[in-house]
Amino acid sequence: MGKLLGKWPQFFSHTNPSRNNKENIIEHDYRNYFLESDINRSRKAALLFMLPILGFMFNDYVFFGFSSVFFGLVTTRIILLLVIGFELFYIGKVKAHRTYDLLIFWSTLSLIIGGGISHMSRPENFVLHSIITIMSLFILYLVVPLRFLLQSLLASIMVVGEILIILFFTNNAEVSVIFTIVFSLIVAYIIAGLSARQLHSFRRKTYEEYVHRQALQDELKQHVDHLSELVESRTKELVEAQSLILKSERFVAIGELAGMIGHDLRNPLAGIRNATYFLRKKQGSFVGDSGLQMLTVIDKAVEYSDKIINDLLDYSREIHLDLENCSPKSLIDYILLTTKIPKNIKISDRTQSSPTILADSNKIQRVFTNMISNALDAMTEKGGTLEINSCKNGDKLELTFADTGSGMSPEVMQKIFTPLFTTKAQGMGFGLAICKRIIEAHGGNITVESVIGKGTTFTLTLPISQNDNTLPNYR
Repeated sequence: MGKLLGKWPQFFSHTNPSRNNKENIIEHDYRNYFLESDINRSRKAALLFMLPILGFMFNDYVFFGFSSVFFGLVTTRIILLLVIGFELFYIGKVKAHRTYDLLIFWSTLSLIIGGGISHMSRPENFVLHSIITIMSLFILYLVVPLRFLLQSLLASIMVVGEILIILFFTNNAEVSVIFTIVFSLIVAYIIAGLSARQLHSFRRKTYEEYVHRQALQDELKQHVDHLSELVESRTKELVEAQSLILKSERFVAIGELAGMIGHDLRNPLAGIRNATYFLRKKQGSFVGDSGLQMLTVIDKAVEYSDKIINDLLDYSREIHLDLENCSPKSLIDYILLTTKIPKNIKISDRTQSSPTILADSNKIQRVFTNMISNALDAMTEKGGTLEINSCKNGDKLELTFADTGSGMSPEVMQKIFTPLFTTKAQGMGFGLAICKRIIEAHGGNITVESVIGKGTTFTLTLPISQNDNTLPNYR
């Protein structure tokens, strides 16, 4: 069926080459919008045409009896009824308005031709036939939904055909009567056509209002969805802010508690340290080698406990900087000199002596020590290389600590600067958090990149010179 329809002339299509693509799309959507209602109206129009055909079959018998003319007319009317039946059957399967236009056009054209044949059989009743034609015109234009171009074509065929029948097959009629009938047909044609044009304009306007209303509803829905997303986003931000406030309050409480615990624990730790020193110096010969080993374990535990206390106190208290000119190269050299490097780890120190930076050397040294210590811990088992570089980048100094250790997952990288988070068996997780505070207190920043199985790179950025604009206010 699709191949057959594709061969019909261009005027059966909804597209118009003179229009732009947007207008053709609108026309296509407009016709499909009314397709269901057009099908229902066409069924009613088909019934309107079917009833007079059945009535005229009885009328033909009255005029012609059982003659050849009667049987010819009956055959014609039966064919027309079959055409209407086919239309009523097939129209329920129509899914596109172009197919609908083709079906209605050819079935209506068949009815017009059949009506013309019956009119020619009784030319003396041309007045009645003209009235029927005028009624059919209004039904065609106002009841049968169809493209206006096709409606006009069918109406023109109907009117011209009726006029030709009147002129060629009516011999005894007065000229004035013929003129009146022809004039009436033309006037009816014009009035019905203008009315149909108004109806099409009204339908098109109704569709455009529907589209506009739908667009407004879609726009409103988008605004509502956007507002919902905005509310959800703001709610999430508020929850996160509240969580940060609670976390800050918790760290403040931890800091205050750490201060009290630190002062309270340092005295007994000092007593334990002094006791182990006394036993080692005065009673070393009595406790034996195993006893000395136990004293060493106690000393290390005291040292580790003291480190935890210092970390707690350092993280909880405000950072005050004692600024001085210092060379990152000299700080790195000192740390490497005092640090025990495993044999399976190679250190590549490429730091430069210049430029020097204005910084708190003790605190920056603590940061560098932590960077190197973490890198060595990551490579202890399999060994590897730690490469330390420095370079000037504008008014800042960049230092990188790149190891070839085990690396970190993205989840771990997001948390490594968070206090109380650690991947080590021992430790409180304050090391990198303190380093971050120290670097930011100098007006710099610290970032990390890592790939599991390949290594980790920490990048420290510090201003070369300090002023009130580079140092943060929260120190």
